[in-house]
Amino acid sequence: MTRWWRLAPAIALAGMLAGCAPATQTNSAFDAVIDERASRAEARVDTLLASYADYLVGRWPGIQLPQTAIEAWLDPAVWGAAFEDCASAASGLTVRIDPNEGVIAQPPPQNAEQLRAFERSIYVCHGRLPPPSLAVSHPGPIEIAWVSSYARDTLPACLRREGVTVAPLPGDPSAIVSGGSTPGWDPYATARSDAPELSRLQAVCPHPSTLLGSLSAVGEPFERSLESSP
Repeated sequence: MTRWWRLAPAIALAGMLAGCAPATQTNSAFDAVIDERASRAEARVDTLLASYADYLVGRWPGIQLPQTAIEAWLDPAVWGAAFEDCASAASGLTVRIDPNEGVIAQPPPQNAEQLRAFERSIYVCHGRLPPPSLAVSHPGPIEIAWVSSYARDTLPACLRREGVTVAPLPGDPSAIVSGGSTPGWDPYATARSDAPELSRLQAVCPHPSTLLGSLSAVGEPFERSLESSP
């Protein structure tokens, strides 16, 4: 499957990371988290398409299935309409997503050729606009390792440069992944009574959950409009 959508970290993130550690090392480590999320999401799409391709080849001997490229990971609020438009254009039929029946054509295909085009369009458009459910995943080993290193070493070192001493991180920091927290550990505890200083420290030495929270589960922000859809 052709891929072109994988993104570099946002410029704002690069700036924040550069303030906490040698920029090359830190940005490279965070890039690895982004790449891991992207690779794992792509693998889930590949699995879906491979399963559906097996069905199509068995049902329609000789069917030609094109390579697909992910055009966007859309928010659930807009994905349905975008998928319907994609599948309608690809099949020449009016395709709709019914909450009870799933993907259907209205009216239904009238012959084998139309039915094959309809089923083929589902394959094509799942490859272009993957279902948002495929973006849901547990954190991978690279992400967990990054959180551990950042919380134990990078963030405390950054805060020490700002004159703040941080208590060692207790226990397993993996709860921080995907916006969680580690109970009993507050790296900004000494500044909690000073709002301006707290804001400054959090900007210069961001919490790992802040950095991870800027990413979707696929390593990039969800598209909130239909601008990039077919």
